[in-house]
Amino acid sequence: MKKVVLTTSLLAIAAAAQAQSSVTLYGRIDNGIQYENGLPGGHKVSAESGDWGCSWFGMQGTEDLGGGTAAIFQLEGQLNTMNGTSSGALFGRHAIVGFQNANYGTFKLGNLGAGEIQQDSWALDPQLMQRYAISTLTHGRNWPSAENGFEYTTPNLAGFTLKGQYDLSNSTSWNAGATSTSQGRGDGIEAIYDIGALELRSIYDELRSAEGNFNDLYAASRSIMAGGTYTLGPVKIWAGYQHLNAPQANDSTVNGGAFAAASAAGLMPVQAPTSADHEWLGAAWQATPAATLTGAVYHTNVNNGNGNATMYTLAATYNLSKRTFLYTEAAYLHNSATSNIDLGNDSWGPNTNSAVGSVGSSTNPGYGHSQTGVFTGIMTAF
Repeated sequence: MKKVVLTTSLLAIAAAAQAQSSVTLYGRIDNGIQYENGLPGGHKVSAESGDWGCSWFGMQGTEDLGGGTAAIFQLEGQLNTMNGTSSGALFGRHAIVGFQNANYGTFKLGNLGAGEIQQDSWALDPQLMQRYAISTLTHGRNWPSAENGFEYTTPNLAGFTLKGQYDLSNSTSWNAGATSTSQGRGDGIEAIYDIGALELRSIYDELRSAEGNFNDLYAASRSIMAGGTYTLGPVKIWAGYQHLNAPQANDSTVNGGAFAAASAAGLMPVQAPTSADHEWLGAAWQATPAATLTGAVYHTNVNNGNGNATMYTLAATYNLSKRTFLYTEAAYLHNSATSNIDLGNDSWGPNTNSAVGSVGSSTNPGYGHSQTGVFTGIMTAF
């Protein structure tokens, strides 16, 4: 009799514990076809994973600790679902543990990865960080990663939320990285004011090089951003501004020294930039419950003679279900005479048609030349 009672009690405890915690496996797959011209070698048709958004696989969970507090965790890795490989480290996007409480906010510790605070700029982006979007004219500066970090987000107070991050260098130097290939110290703060139809957001972050400096405008720099959205019936409007600053940048510190090598070879008509201004405006129209059309214009001005560039985009999505949708986007990127930004969110430099040896890029157009691209695909989540 006692044995039966004990067994029943243990089963009840186990059931209660399971009811107070949860673990969810999740993921998404994005595959499509892409066409781009204006490349150094001409044009290209390619099968791509992640034109609309990254493919990933992960797990996350919560455990009720009582008093309204829960322990949380998340592990997530990025995939290339066109060839089945992992893109980067196994859990390079997220590997965190922390606590959340509706009254006191949320704390996270670990590899914040793709949760680096600048990545929240997707909420200010009309094209939601697709391939042709807010990161294109900043060579990917709007989707950095953060490791060795911790983050705190306040609860929503009358529509206002504040988030802060800090990323340690794990080195005897407070600012510099532990090795020549590791990141330096990073930090950032974000303020959000959301009252339904109107959302305002500002983000400031700092990314330091392995040497602890701000020496590459698109990799180790300061960024300040502000913008907002306004929803009026089926139409949503976006507007934003971003300023980048890297006061210690020079030809030898940019893009692994490739800029200096290109300059020495006489291939660069400009000097390494130390600041840039980036503006955008866009609107989305919910044409039907399933179909959305989005148009946006992005513009950047870069100092030290690097000129300016403007990108015009038009996109559409069509929901087949709650988990699956079709997408397409087209873009035209126009460069001024001393600008050669490409559509690929890549490192920059002279294109390989004019470069010598290993100096150059396989995707940047010639100075003053334009690029056009279009892609279409399918995204499904689980």
